[in-house]
Amino acid sequence: MKHIIIVFLLILSGEFYPSNTSTIVWNVIEHSKLYSLLRPFENEIKLYSSQVDRWDIGDYRETILLYYKLTYNSILHNELEKTARYCGILLALILRLKASMNTIGKLVSMLDTVDWDKIRIYDLPPEEIIDLWLSKKFDSLEELLYSYASVVLSLLDKMPVDSFVRILYTPYIRELYLASIFRIQKIFEGGWRN
Repeated sequence: MKHIIIVFLLILSGEFYPSNTSTIVWNVIEHSKLYSLLRPFENEIKLYSSQVDRWDIGDYRETILLYYKLTYNSILHNELEKTARYCGILLALILRLKASMNTIGKLVSMLDTVDWDKIRIYDLPPEEIIDLWLSKKFDSLEELLYSYASVVLSLLDKMPVDSFVRILYTPYIRELYLASIFRIQKIFEGGWRN
């Protein structure tokens, strides 16, 4: 709740200007299957992804995998505010691993030229996708941008966006669902009378 208030105050005060990192992060999210889920949280995602520009990260691989798991679990439990925070940080960390601030500024100008049909989705476990990103070398900024989009969209493609699955993992709703199944079972067995 505290984070929501901070985001709200920053947005109202007009002092928050999305960074180049957050522009790239949001552009990729717009082309993912998470977009419909995260569309109401655009400003929060941009805020949290902008903050990563100031972070000093020791072990990128472990940090990225941690934020991937946090994003996955928050979606699974239908905690969308947390999802926005973790997803923004995750995607910014992936970008910052291979791109300097100067490079990120150049990538923003290339976003309009991306052919999203050419993005490759990897059918690999998240750890292997991150390892692939860690081992990549790029000959051009275009290759960097396409590889980033491929890695990010591959990771986001693995997220549990199915609403039924998310409902089953939302604590209160899950309990109601299980209680209704139990009640229906008792009705069919003739155990409960109306």
